[in-house]
Amino acid sequence: MSDVLANAHSIPDGLPWALIGPTGVTGRMILDRALALGYRPRLIGRDPAKLAALAAPSQLDWVAVDLRDRTALQQALAGQRLVLNAAGPFATTAPLVIAAALGAGIDYLDLNGELSALEAMFEQDAAARSAGVALIGGVGFGIAASDGLAMQVSARLGGAEWMRIAVAADSGFGSPAVAESTVAVIAGGGREVRAGAIIRRKLARGRWRETGPDGIRHAFASAPLADLAAARRATGTRRIIAGVPMAHSQARLLSFIAPLLPMLLKLPPVRRAMAEAGGHGGAAKAAFRSHVWIMAGRGKATETARLDAGEGFATTVDIAMAAIAWTLAHRPAAGAHSPATAFGADFVSAIPGISIRFEQ
Repeated sequence: MSDVLANAHSIPDGLPWALIGPTGVTGRMILDRALALGYRPRLIGRDPAKLAALAAPSQLDWVAVDLRDRTALQQALAGQRLVLNAAGPFATTAPLVIAAALGAGIDYLDLNGELSALEAMFEQDAAARSAGVALIGGVGFGIAASDGLAMQVSARLGGAEWMRIAVAADSGFGSPAVAESTVAVIAGGGREVRAGAIIRRKLARGRWRETGPDGIRHAFASAPLADLAAARRATGTRRIIAGVPMAHSQARLLSFIAPLLPMLLKLPPVRRAMAEAGGHGGAAKAAFRSHVWIMAGRGKATETARLDAGEGFATTVDIAMAAIAWTLAHRPAAGAHSPATAFGADFVSAIPGISIRFEQ
């Protein structure tokens, strides 16, 4: 696998793929990297003027289509090997693009980090197997950074009985689509894995701290991250909690007002605060570092691990391009996957700029 990741630029030019959402912040970053690597993806979006302007300098193929028009979208995907969906919120876009990908018989990848969207994709496993298609959710920082690490930690224990996941994406700027996805996730209320099932729990009820590489302790609070579904599927762990950076005073307030959130989130200042609570508000810093911490246990034994990466959006681009390269070169098994079940537990470990540290 490391050879594929290190030599993504050597994938034959004749393997076509499509990029949905190239005019968004993350989509444009992925397109720029793809062009630098010699790829020529087909651009798919809603606005013909923006697509034409984006495609013109490199003379790329483009198609303007309403994602709700399944026939037109399926036609736009015809002849491609895979489609990367970079257009959120994914609870809205993923089901539409997945249906078209299944119809076109091509592999589907996305940058999703929304729990409901990932669960809905997993429910398409039988349909994907029947169509001979791989559906791979979350090939960006977040799911791809945590599910492989979760598999490795669980394997070191001989199978984890419980697990705690903390995800901190340090972003250099904000993305409207990512912010809306974050707000949608928080508005859905708390979730945890208990007895192997994803159940409702009070938002931000779980609070803990993790130690960064600089020795600073960071406060976290439980949140309904898609990492819950990915880790459960990848490891079979029956008790999992996941969280995001949040001051404990803020977590207590959020837990208290959780029943009022659907109404409060109609107010722009509250929406902005929730986006920032999810780690995607953007800030001006000299350097950016993103991290994932996982602690798990079996009986009296425990294992902990920390994944260190760079700025969140840039790391997402690295992960997405590695996933595209792997999928074009090898094609994962048909079915619905998180990145680790598609590419292996060491997938994220092989990406330049990402390091992993294990401790007992």
